[in-house]
Amino acid sequence: MKLIISDLDGTFLNSKHEVIEENVKALKAAQDKGMEIAIATGRNYGNVLALCLRAGLKPHVISNNGAFVYNKDGKLIKGIGLEKSYIKGALDWLAYRNYFYTLCTDHVVYMPDNANEILTSDYDNATNHVRKMTPEELKEGIDIFLKLDSAVFINDFNEILEQDLTFGNISAITLDHDKLSLGREYFSSYEGMSMTIAGNNIFEMIHPSVSKGNALEHLIAHLDVSLQDVMAFGDNYNDISMLKKVGVSVAVGNAEEEVKKVSKYVSLSNDEMGVAHMIYRLLEKGPLNL
Repeated sequence: MKLIISDLDGTFLNSKHEVIEENVKALKAAQDKGMEIAIATGRNYGNVLALCLRAGLKPHVISNNGAFVYNKDGKLIKGIGLEKSYIKGALDWLAYRNYFYTLCTDHVVYMPDNANEILTSDYDNATNHVRKMTPEELKEGIDIFLKLDSAVFINDFNEILEQDLTFGNISAITLDHDKLSLGREYFSSYEGMSMTIAGNNIFEMIHPSVSKGNALEHLIAHLDVSLQDVMAFGDNYNDISMLKKVGVSVAVGNAEEEVKKVSKYVSLSNDEMGVAHMIYRLLEKGPLNL
């Protein structure tokens, strides 16, 4: 293998969205063997960079579900943003129906300044919860979004849209199963955007030409690496385009069944250090003996 690339949430991070030290050690061990390492995530580059700096990692980064590709030295390789003519209508639809949403560049996550109230109301008014939570669990879940390194709270998205910014994706989150189904159905055929799913309570809109798989093509061209020499890890639907293309595809044990079906290997869950488990097997035995 010449490149190891992993999704973050649900894969490299544990169920509390925290860094697992053993996974970090495994990636560093791969680097010591001369392999390149990369992260492919729905998060934006600014958030990933802050997380990796704290963990002591220096990976290449595919962010915003493939909208941006950065090399390990912070150079932008590729960036494809949503067309602004389609963004406003999408945000208006979400706001009118009281969804929590974010509009993301590669460095900033813009979210409504009343985000906490929106998310709390969304859960309190849910007729069909995605998952029942205690008050403590709800606060913990909300804080994950509100305390993102790159979060900026605003009250007028029109002002942001007037700026010379490239928006990689829109993310919408709801803890109401009925609203989740409604939003996914509506945006599955929304003009000028493609919808992707990265978790149980989320759906995201990206440019129609954007995917983790397409972004990976740009990265390997930059690195002069073959797809057959890539090991990739994932857990959700937005990882499938990437997993289908690589030589060694690994679904962690907690992955969606469709992700497991397209992967050559299924590892332990994210909470059981599934990424580290397979990297160590690779380093000890070689890719043909996994």
